[in-house]
Amino acid sequence: MNRLLLVLVFAGCAGTPTESACPTANAPTYDNFGRDFMTKYCSGCHASTATDRHGAPTSQTYDSEADVRMHALDIDLVAAAGPNANNTAMPELDGPVHVAPTDAERLRLGEYLACMRP
Repeated sequence: MNRLLLVLVFAGCAGTPTESACPTANAPTYDNFGRDFMTKYCSGCHASTATDRHGAPTSQTYDSEADVRMHALDIDLVAAAGPNANNTAMPELDGPVHVAPTDAERLRLGEYLACMRP
């Protein structure tokens, strides 16, 4: 992805909110979903310790549940799926990630992010 486009994506100029809902049963949490998803698909570029962020803004770091919560809408707009959108701008597949999340993983991400809303 063009690096300028990446900046615009995180500025909120791309993607549509998924309008996902937190399930009432078997809700995803950081411990049973979020940590593994972020490690597998995001941390290669979005960890504070990443040596090559591949253009990821330094303001977008997902080292902890609190970091993910702070950027939940940004993540939803570029990587999650739900009833209103299937956002697939992230992860880029030309960096440390070579396989995109499945549709099921993107749907679960949308639910996980919805569970983080107050």
